[in-house]
Amino acid sequence: MQRIVCVILFLCAFAFAGDISFGSLSNSKAQGPANRSGIAMAPSYAEEAVDSSYVLGPGDFLDIMLEQSYLTVQIYPDGSVAIEECGTVNVAGKTLAEARELILDLASKRYKREQCFVQLAALKRFRVNAMGAVGQVGQHLVEPQTRLSYFMRQVGGTIARANTEDVQVIRGKDTIHVNYTDMSIQGDFSNDIMLQQGDKVFVPFVTIVDNVTLIFPDIRTSVAYKEGRTLQEYYDMAGGNRRSTPAYKAACVREPGKEHRWVTLTEMKQTTVAPNTEVEFSTQVDLVYVGGAVNAVGRYPYDPEMHAIDYISAAGINPMTGSWGQVKVWRGSKPEALDLSVTTDPILPGDYIEIPRSRYESFKDFTLFMASLLSIISSALVVYINFK
Repeated sequence: MQRIVCVILFLCAFAFAGDISFGSLSNSKAQGPANRSGIAMAPSYAEEAVDSSYVLGPGDFLDIMLEQSYLTVQIYPDGSVAIEECGTVNVAGKTLAEARELILDLASKRYKREQCFVQLAALKRFRVNAMGAVGQVGQHLVEPQTRLSYFMRQVGGTIARANTEDVQVIRGKDTIHVNYTDMSIQGDFSNDIMLQQGDKVFVPFVTIVDNVTLIFPDIRTSVAYKEGRTLQEYYDMAGGNRRSTPAYKAACVREPGKEHRWVTLTEMKQTTVAPNTEVEFSTQVDLVYVGGAVNAVGRYPYDPEMHAIDYISAAGINPMTGSWGQVKVWRGSKPEALDLSVTTDPILPGDYIEIPRSRYESFKDFTLFMASLLSIISSALVVYINFK
């Protein structure tokens, strides 16, 4: 019995000693450097290198090392940064280098300056106000180092009556004028500026009295008139080169006080128009023709994803008389019959799909024709004999 009691006491003492050592180990870890927050460890997006000239503002996160401890602090909306037991300092509008000196001066009241360090942990996200002829008017949250071209896509682009030659970025008391047309059409990114906190983007509307109206099959849009500008340039500025509309056949130009005229697509680069001109583009509709033993013989719109079986189904094949095994496709200016697979081979615009009658139906028609012919001949022979 005494041995059992001794064993129990020994185990209790061992467990108590383990708790003491574990507690002392935990305390030692607690006294060591604290873990950095997740926001400090997350990588920041940056198109360009962020150096000491980066201007801080509300929303930026800073990593601050104070001897054996780490802090991750956010710049408050008033531009200040608070350090426990040291106070606050305002760093908004300061460069990273300037803010580092101010923070180290503040921290040196309690910590050794040579053992302190300040670095940028995460860049600020901010809102930019978009107004005027844009798809989505209002404030939009943007990522750090966002360029104007990306922001324009973020707000849904411009509407039909937008004057994209004079996009205005209002920055404080200054206004930056950007030719967004040259940027989007000609690839001139020299004015693709980086947006800053507090910027406002305004896209003016086209002046109603001096414009050129372009009419597409599904949309009507206007472009600001400029003397000497060609019809091709108006077409590009209106976004015609980015549309998925079928190929255009020609453009009808209706200038004020003049007879309307037709301009081919190749002539657009040499054609200039007067103010308040309307230009209407007509499309060349691609068709596929279906005939033979179908319920609806006629023309069907061309679809590059459709095969012969799809057009035949749309026309409604007559299963009593039509034959799948003898389908032929006639193609070319001098049509030649092609034996194609109705399910895999492609169909091109202008093709004529023929669904011939089955051999049984053809034989039956031939038999009926011969029977009718013999009946007519016999009737004529009877009449002749009776007449004689």
